Amino acid sequence: MRTSLRSIVGFVLMALGALGGLPVVFGAVLTTETPVTMWDKVDARLSRATPCAQMMFRAMKSWCMQNLRGINLQLLDIADLTGFTNPLDGVIRVYAVYVKKQATGTDSFFKIFDNATNDATAADARVDIALLDANQENILIFPDGLALASGVVLGAYTAFIGANATTASTAGDGPNGFMLVG
Repeated sequence: MRTSLRSIVGFVLMALGALGGLPVVFGAVLTTETPVTMWDKVDARLSRATPCAQMMFRAMKSWCMQNLRGINLQLLDIADLTGFTNPLDGVIRVYAVYVKKQATGTDSFFKIFDNATNDATAADARVDIALLDANQENILIFPDGLALASGVVLGAYTAFIGANATTASTAGDGPNGFMLVG
């Protein structure tokens, strides 16, 4: 029986689709996904978001498909962020951020740092999103990507000037959401 390379690749892709795809993050390396898979994940995460958030990401999807030629991106989940985490090293671009404050009134400030290891330098902060009200949604979209030269460090703090010398948000106060990076 002869089996072509095309049929083998097709079978592998079908099997991966049935299993939910490949793991997104392996260590601290950017692992992009095809647009169809990645946008399906975005839709799933926005299923309980406001219609405004859903419309903004539909517009972002359209922009990516038309102007960035269906760029492959990686979806990074953000869950109950406290202190800092370093999900990726190296040169990357942030294309979109969706964060939602949990059901608490404690102020939290979500930050994105351009750093390969930590949040030690407040000057490395590139984005700061204030999450002041319970269940508040925030969306940032960078159509051409926010360039980060060293890597991405995420943090949630109780003060606007937050970095490692200030108080990290505690469990239940930090945001949930996701980022699209490439």
